[in-house]
Amino acid sequence: MVLGELIWSGRAWPAAEIAGRTGEDFTFRTSGKGRPVELVGPAAWWRNFSELNLDDGDAIIDFVRRRGDPFGQLSPTTPADTGGWRYVLGLLKLAASCWKQIIPPTSLCIEWDNGYVIEALLASPMFDVTFAPRVSELIGTGVTARRELTMRVIPKDLAAYMVTSAILHLEHHVDMAVCQQCGDWFVLQRRGTQFCSPSCRAAHSTSKKERK
Repeated sequence: MVLGELIWSGRAWPAAEIAGRTGEDFTFRTSGKGRPVELVGPAAWWRNFSELNLDDGDAIIDFVRRRGDPFGQLSPTTPADTGGWRYVLGLLKLAASCWKQIIPPTSLCIEWDNGYVIEALLASPMFDVTFAPRVSELIGTGVTARRELTMRVIPKDLAAYMVTSAILHLEHHVDMAVCQQCGDWFVLQRRGTQFCSPSCRAAHSTSKKERK
């Protein structure tokens, strides 16, 4: 049996807005049905969360609109707040410290002995996942074809998804870069890549032509 895919199913809230502030924490609310988010595999934008300024209401609400509420509390009838965000941010900042920006915007995982960081993330209450057994599709050909029993990793909430993504990226020592269009961190498959997706590449090209 092998560890299978990391699966996340949640909801982003494009209509979210700041409702107020009490002490260090912001309260936010939303309307509408939100936007479904379905992800397979780890996403590098956990590093965007690790860099959030939690005193900046605009940055907070931008994250909720694009990615969702880390603890899954927000709904059209239930407001949520940033209580607990600092703890998640601290965990992810610890993970991000294992990368170093060599040639901007490229960031390399230079900490090869990062087991202590992975252990800290695994031991935190934010690593809250379940494992769902699944029989994979046929592997191989002819008489050698067979199916494998795999265990899908399903996080409890968005915070758990980001922490699990960080663990998997630490384990595999992936290189990362910042998208020059949207500002998201992404896994660098080929050195010199500047954009996280074809759509961001096209948008950057269009805006460049418009500026000219």
